[in-house]
Amino acid sequence: MTNIGHFGEPFFVEDPDKLDDPFADLARYRAECPVYFNPSLDQWFVFRYDDVAALFRDQRLSSNRLSGFIDQAPAAVRDELRTLAPMFATWVLMLDGDDHAHMRRLLNLGFNATAIQALIPAIRRSAEQLLDEVRDGKLDVAADYAFLLPAYVLSDFLGVAAADRRRIVDWSVDFVDFFNIFPITIETTQRMIRSAREMAAYTYDLLEQRRAKPRQDFLGILLRSTDQTGEPTPEEIAGNAMLLLLAGHIAVRNLVGNAVYLLLTHPDQRKRLADEPTLLANLVEETLRFEPPVTLIPRIALQDISVGGITIPSGAVVQLSIAAANRDPAHFVDPEQFDIGSRPRRTLSFGLGPHGCLGAHLARLQSEIALDVLLQRYSRIELDPTRPTQWYRPAGNRGPEKLPLLCEK
Repeated sequence: MTNIGHFGEPFFVEDPDKLDDPFADLARYRAECPVYFNPSLDQWFVFRYDDVAALFRDQRLSSNRLSGFIDQAPAAVRDELRTLAPMFATWVLMLDGDDHAHMRRLLNLGFNATAIQALIPAIRRSAEQLLDEVRDGKLDVAADYAFLLPAYVLSDFLGVAAADRRRIVDWSVDFVDFFNIFPITIETTQRMIRSAREMAAYTYDLLEQRRAKPRQDFLGILLRSTDQTGEPTPEEIAGNAMLLLLAGHIAVRNLVGNAVYLLLTHPDQRKRLADEPTLLANLVEETLRFEPPVTLIPRIALQDISVGGITIPSGAVVQLSIAAANRDPAHFVDPEQFDIGSRPRRTLSFGLGPHGCLGAHLARLQSEIALDVLLQRYSRIELDPTRPTQWYRPAGNRGPEKLPLLCEK
């Protein structure tokens, strides 16, 4: 049955045509129905910047949305899905309050600004290595560059063998599909369950290796913290190591891919960047605003919450629309225009408040370096007319899966 929205038309999250370009719908909901309950999905959607920003900070909303996802998964896979709940319960993004602050503080022992800055040479080296593999000037900048770069960098950071990078990438796809494709299906759930079990076993094996032979990497640092303070637990280390490996690939692929596509389809902005290379960081920020790699963030209402005079009931799944908020004319001048000179401030692309994305700085850093290395390597890049772009645009993500280019040095 077609999922009909407030305006008597198919609701954008389940309509492929609308998902491909949802911004007209998002603008209409933001202006006329900024807080909306969709009965078919049994979820609430919030569209205005001020409401989204406030709810990101609101402690009456829980980040632990696993129970909501379990309840909305097909009945045939719910019991099996519940067996993974203890693993996911350790993830920093699933915790609230003091538990969240405690885990974030512990992760900061090994995943902090100093550690991330130290990764700059490895990021650039990996980007150069990936471009060295390009043949005949044909590069899929999404699948063979932006998607693999975080796998290389984070695998090295956590001590994953180079031969296992591909497994990390495959696991991450299964997780992202589960959390971002609506409605949840048996197929996406089964893939995620299989990958979760495989990755958990792999991560515990890495921990055993560190116990047998300590190393100066992220896992080694946290294990030494366990010896000294009794925390975090092995389950917390393994779970959050998994999270770091999983969280970066799709978002960076989306961000770099969107930035390249926007440059190539906005030649005036491409020329401006060529004339003013210092605008590279601006390019990343404007891409985050205009085409955010993650478009919806779910939360669970812990009690009744009034938003814009409408009561969202306790227990409800609340989807915060980053894509709508980032084009809110109340906060951004000419929000429907892509302008790398606009210097957008306080976009919501990495969330806000205590649950703001732990990896936001690393995602920006990897994206800037990836774009800089690409544009320094090639004097000319253009879309390959013989190989079409393929988009990954479920309800919660936006970016190219495949973005074939023709490149000349």
